[in-house]
Amino acid sequence: MTATKRYESIQVLRALAALGVVAFHADGNVSLYGWASHLFPHASRYGELGVDVFFVISGFVIALVSHGEPRGFEAARKFIAARIARIVPLYWVLTTLFILLLATVPSVFVPWTFGSARLSLWHALSSFLFLPSLNGSGPIAPMLNVGWTLNYEAWFYVVFAAAMSVTTRPLVVVAAFLGFTSLLRLSHGTGVPFLFYTDPIVLEFVAGSFLGAYLAKGKRIPLVAALTVLLGVIAIRKVYAPTLTDDNRFIVFGLPAFAIVFVALALESRIRWSTLLGKLGDASYSLYLTHILTLPLVLKLVQTADRQHRLPGDVVCVAVVVGSILVAFACHRLLERPMTRSIGRWVSRQSDGPRGDGTIAAPL
Repeated sequence: MTATKRYESIQVLRALAALGVVAFHADGNVSLYGWASHLFPHASRYGELGVDVFFVISGFVIALVSHGEPRGFEAARKFIAARIARIVPLYWVLTTLFILLLATVPSVFVPWTFGSARLSLWHALSSFLFLPSLNGSGPIAPMLNVGWTLNYEAWFYVVFAAAMSVTTRPLVVVAAFLGFTSLLRLSHGTGVPFLFYTDPIVLEFVAGSFLGAYLAKGKRIPLVAALTVLLGVIAIRKVYAPTLTDDNRFIVFGLPAFAIVFVALALESRIRWSTLLGKLGDASYSLYLTHILTLPLVLKLVQTADRQHRLPGDVVCVAVVVGSILVAFACHRLLERPMTRSIGRWVSRQSDGPRGDGTIAAPL
């Protein structure tokens, strides 16, 4: 799979989505450490929406990079190989680091840093294999708990690859299949596999996929249409605004995330996008995965310097976010990018033989 067009709006949204998640977690952790924030929570409470924006973007990118590509088993194999090269290396490295920290130096962190993570062979193995499993006291999450989103990413990739193997119109099959599994949620089944594989959150990938397929044909999104969608989603949220649950997340967060991506794409060539946010968008995967380890480290350092908690909580929150960004840039440059390129070249050689150019579709 070859490189495709770079959308600056998507890169900026990646950065903002990752920052939102970091801010959401930063606010919670700062309060647990004893500082009180007053202004920061007004923005950070919406940060969880960043996950849903990521899912819509992921569906968009997959449809975009697969447009016009051959179908069949061999194409599906190359698709999966490219996705493995993109998401697995850094995640496995950080999961291994987390397990080592959990096993050897838990005293460095306060207990709630690790949440309900507990060392167990099955939990570790399922984390590496992107399989759903219980995280200690109940949540369905891997060892590195932010990796729960990658479990859904992997599931979407598998479904998409399977559809590529059997049909020339994989998006239609994927949409039908994931729509069916989401409806199964209404049967109120139990068990980890059922709860995971029937979660309607996967419909966010489908929504993004249709956006990607539309733009892949060379079409543009009219700004009027984008604003109409945005206003429609706002109206739906006003009428239907329940407490967020796993069952209604697609409505509560998924539709707003879709509208945000839709509007951003409509504005793609109409505004000048931030270069700095674009660069942070490149490092957004590193930011998303590393911040769960960076947060407690930065907070420990701040706590050492401010044992009486005299600093405003808002200042501490900003310091944590800035520290997470710096670590993410370093991780992206020193780990993520070299590993992705090296494994991408190896995957290309395995897929295309000695004449492969080593370029794969890299966006997440």
